[in-house]
Amino acid sequence: MGAKKIILERYGNLLKEESLVTMHDKILPNTFVLEAPEPFPGYFGYYSEIPSDSKPLYIYLVLKRLYTLEEITRATQNIKKYFSADFNAAAGVVSMYNKEYHVIRVRHLDSFDQIIDLQAGYIDEGFEFKKAPKNLQGSAIIRLKKFFTLEEIEDGVYFDLDEKDHGYFTIPQKLPWKYFEDITGKVKNNWDYSKFDAAIGHFHQNFGIIDMVRIYNPNIDREYLLGVRQKYLERIK
Repeated sequence: MGAKKIILERYGNLLKEESLVTMHDKILPNTFVLEAPEPFPGYFGYYSEIPSDSKPLYIYLVLKRLYTLEEITRATQNIKKYFSADFNAAAGVVSMYNKEYHVIRVRHLDSFDQIIDLQAGYIDEGFEFKKAPKNLQGSAIIRLKKFFTLEEIEDGVYFDLDEKDHGYFTIPQKLPWKYFEDITGKVKNNWDYSKFDAAIGHFHQNFGIIDMVRIYNPNIDREYLLGVRQKYLERIK
């Protein structure tokens, strides 16, 4: 018999940078939706296996105001009872050009045609969407509040069971975003296997907070995740 898998459910935050563009088609009129055409900017060649027009990868429904995590979770739960795709939704804030936008980040839609139905579902749950500015696009810092389903493969090292190709490892302290970017650059410049995208965040655990790094790579495995963890830990002072 093999070792029993250790499966953990955690709530936490993730902070990352992406280039976002305003969507103009396939959305309800007078609403504001952002799309991430390259959701993992640190991993070049993301679309080598996926045609870019096949399905929405990461979209952000921009809300008129801040809704609580409970409101978003309850609404999502109700919509999932009838919706045609097993989508994933997370509450978040997008910062672009010194402005903040409250959003619902959506993954795992089967087609762009489902966006209007999903928006209609949230409107039915009492949500209001922001009207779109003329054409907002550019680099954004995104903070997500989300739930994680994790398989612990070693103490403080995890694979994501909901998002394939995502791994995590804990770090000893919270890192400011710019410091994290600097360390990521140094890791990539000093490692032969630098094709990865990195984000930073934390899990809530035992009434405390555990800081972590998220790594995305389509070829991620245990050895790769442990290797990249070692490179980061060597540089975190």
